[in-house]
Amino acid sequence: MARYRKIQNNDAVFPIIIIFTAAMWAHRTQLLRLAYVVIGGMICLILFKAILVALKQKTALQFKNIDNLDGLDFEQYVARLLLANGFHNVSLTEKYDFGVDIIAEKNGVRWGIQAKRCSSLVKAHAVRQVVTGLKVYGCDQAMVITNSTYSSVARRLANANDCVLIDRAELSRLARRERII
Repeated sequence: MARYRKIQNNDAVFPIIIIFTAAMWAHRTQLLRLAYVVIGGMICLILFKAILVALKQKTALQFKNIDNLDGLDFEQYVARLLLANGFHNVSLTEKYDFGVDIIAEKNGVRWGIQAKRCSSLVKAHAVRQVVTGLKVYGCDQAMVITNSTYSSVARRLANANDCVLIDRAELSRLARRERII
């Protein structure tokens, strides 16, 4: 079997380098402007990324503060978020609230809202409480808002009762004033 020898032809490389260098020299002002544009774009991207990181850290710090609130302070925080997101006639209920902590209206719907600040999963009892308390306050729709997440049983029960669940991620969106409902 014949062996093939790799042919190396370095004779063509030198003229290509010369032509390329001459072209760069002839268009050096345009290349310099292009370099400035590229460097400026990179600086803008770096600044944009730094701003995003700072905003993310600020949001994380806010949620650390939310996790340290007591129950009543969390209810007041949720009420302020609801007002900022287009709800009106927002009010906190009395101490023995039958499972409804906040009453709010939006688009002609009267909402009964349970605010659950906790460090573990929110279970089905939160959904049961708010759904049961709807009629006491003349509410049309139920919602549970938490700084945590929900168990699968709570999600299933909420789905069966048309109860809206707002977990930690959606609470973050609500804090950024992104419309959820």
